[in-house]
Amino acid sequence: MSDRTAPAAAGNGRVQVAYLHPHTVSHSWHESMMRLVMYDQLAEGRIIDTGGPFMISCGSGSLVESRNLVMTRWLDETPHEWLWFVDTDMGFEPDTVERLLHAADPTERPVVGALCFAARETHFDGMGGRRIMPVPTIYNPAHDTQGNVGFATRWEYPDNTVIQVAGTGAACLLIHRQAAEKVRAEHGDSWFDRVRYGDGRLVSEDLSFCWRLSTLQLPVFVHTGVKTTHHKQMWLSEADYTPPTRSAGGGDGQ
Repeated sequence: MSDRTAPAAAGNGRVQVAYLHPHTVSHSWHESMMRLVMYDQLAEGRIIDTGGPFMISCGSGSLVESRNLVMTRWLDETPHEWLWFVDTDMGFEPDTVERLLHAADPTERPVVGALCFAARETHFDGMGGRRIMPVPTIYNPAHDTQGNVGFATRWEYPDNTVIQVAGTGAACLLIHRQAAEKVRAEHGDSWFDRVRYGDGRLVSEDLSFCWRLSTLQLPVFVHTGVKTTHHKQMWLSEADYTPPTRSAGGGDGQ
C-alpha cells in the first residue's frame, strides 16, 4: 500500500493504465510492464496509486466496444487525469509513461502516442506465406481523387521529436481527461466507433478516434523518441537476410 496522500479529484496527475487482452499477453509486454511499474513506484507513483489497471477481455470482434468501455469507466469511475492505452503485444521502456507525460500538455498536446509500427502484409511469397514490412503508425491528412478526407502513412519523421500528426494508433497512447470529455460532449460515448471514408471503407477504430478529436480542433502528437516494439508473427526467408560484416562482430564462427 502507498502512503501517498490521495490526490484531488481534478487535475490529479495520475495515469489510469488500460489494456485489452485475448486472455494471453506477449512476454515482452509482461516484462516491460513489470519494469514500468517498478520504475513508477520509485519515481512519481502516477500509476500505482490509481487502484490498478483496467484489464478488459477483448475478442477480435469487440475492439471498438472494449475501447469505449475503458473510456467510460475511466471518466465515470475514476478522477484520474490521464489514460494510457497499451496493447498487450507491445514492448516499451520503463520510463515510457513519464516521457509521454513530459511531452504532453492538457491544452496544447492532450493526446500523445509513442513511436509504434504496424505489420503490413505486402504480397504472397510463393511458399504459402506473405511478405511483411513494418509501417510507422504516423499519419498525415490525405485526400483521394474525389476530395474525400482520409489518412496517409508518413514514412519519414525526425528522431526524438514531438510531432503533430493527423492520426496515430492506440497501441501506446496517452489521453488527457479534458480531451475525452470534449469528444463525449460532442459525439457521445462513441470515441472509437468506426467512421467511413467517402467511398464507404471503414476507418480503423483508433484513427476514427483521431478524426473525432480533429472535429474539435484537439491535436494529436507522436513522440518519436519514445520507442516501442510490436510482437508479430512473420515469415523469414533469404529475402530478409543480410550477412553481418566483420567490423560489426560477425564473420565465421559467429
